[in-house]
Amino acid sequence: MIRLNSKSKQSRAWFLPALLFTFLSTYLLATQASAESGDHHQAYLDALDIVSAAESRIDEEMIRISNGTVAHYDFLQHEHIELLRHASALRHPPIAMPASERDAVIAQADAILIAAKSLELVIADYLRAQAQLNSAISNTLDLIATRTEQSPTGSELKQLQGMADAAKDIRRDNTDETREDLYAAFDKVAAQNGEQTWLRELLVQESLIRGNAIAATASQLAMAGIPALAEELRLMYGAAMGE
Repeated sequence: MIRLNSKSKQSRAWFLPALLFTFLSTYLLATQASAESGDHHQAYLDALDIVSAAESRIDEEMIRISNGTVAHYDFLQHEHIELLRHASALRHPPIAMPASERDAVIAQADAILIAAKSLELVIADYLRAQAQLNSAISNTLDLIATRTEQSPTGSELKQLQGMADAAKDIRRDNTDETREDLYAAFDKVAAQNGEQTWLRELLVQESLIRGNAIAATASQLAMAGIPALAEELRLMYGAAMGE
């Protein structure tokens, strides 16, 4: 009998610490899961913010290339890579999201990723057009300098100077207004210049500028519709997470 009581006391002595250990382990695991879920939730919102602002950041880098602020394409390519990285992350919402909402959120994230990938062609076309535009503007300025050295009349000299100013303006700020000013300057010079070889070379450069000036802008970015897609995902995500 004494032996049985001893075993009973020994069992209770082991049972209570084991129960406490189980409780603490469960609590710690639940706390860790909750913390991880919270971190994932915030990371998801951060990724959404980055994706929503990506078009604006890419646009800024295109402008910096256009106006000569930067002489390389590294920053532009970096912004596109960041967009792709965070758009891909949006395809993985927190595990706490109800399964009934999860598929729709992932499908919307897939649409954003497809749109982000489509910008690769937009950016490639922009860089090609920008390179050709820069070359044509530089060639135009060289042709103006060559003609100016031949001592043209006062009227022609004024027109040449106006065309040079317009070419420099479009290099600094490629807009509808600066493009129209340059095209008008080309027309004025072509109408009064009788040197056919020089004029033919100038018209080639004008054709290159006209063919690439609009493509060398960020206007095509909006066609992807990424900000609108991201805002729709934000609403879907908030509803799915009960916010």
